[in-house]
Amino acid sequence: MFNKSKTSNVNQTQVEDASPDIEDATDEVEVELTNESIQTLSVAPTSPTPTQRNSMMDMITTAATKPSILSEGFSFRGEIAAKGAIHVEGALNGQIQVDELTIGARGQVEGVVTCTSLHIKGKFSGTATCNELIVTSSASVDGHVVYQTLSVQKGASIKGELLLVK
Repeated sequence: MFNKSKTSNVNQTQVEDASPDIEDATDEVEVELTNESIQTLSVAPTSPTPTQRNSMMDMITTAATKPSILSEGFSFRGEIAAKGAIHVEGALNGQIQVDELTIGARGQVEGVVTCTSLHIKGKFSGTATCNELIVTSSASVDGHVVYQTLSVQKGASIKGELLLVK
């Protein structure tokens, strides 16, 4: 891991003790040591590892997977269209178009929802169209929901219509 081109009067154990901390790094490190100080420390990138990002688009895609959160005590009325996920613990009323919508245990959503995945733990009333519908035991659903796959836990309250579309 280390390229020691100049070593004079340097305690070898200091260099060896530092290696466990540096072994976790994915880059190659070249170190030149003299009597008094480290003269050169350069990092030369190697081929990208699976955990390294290759482009700005990868970073944007990763950021889009983090949910936007509507916190408890916060109320929003209007239209939302977003890539990615929204987690609602407050109150949301209006037209919502997102990839994933999670209504938390204290969350309330009323309106028209279009999404890929709808996970209801709190209260939903209105109309929803989704590929995947998950209704937990603490959920209350009042309205019309069109889905492709469904999961309902014992204890959920459902009033209205759930319609399977293939």
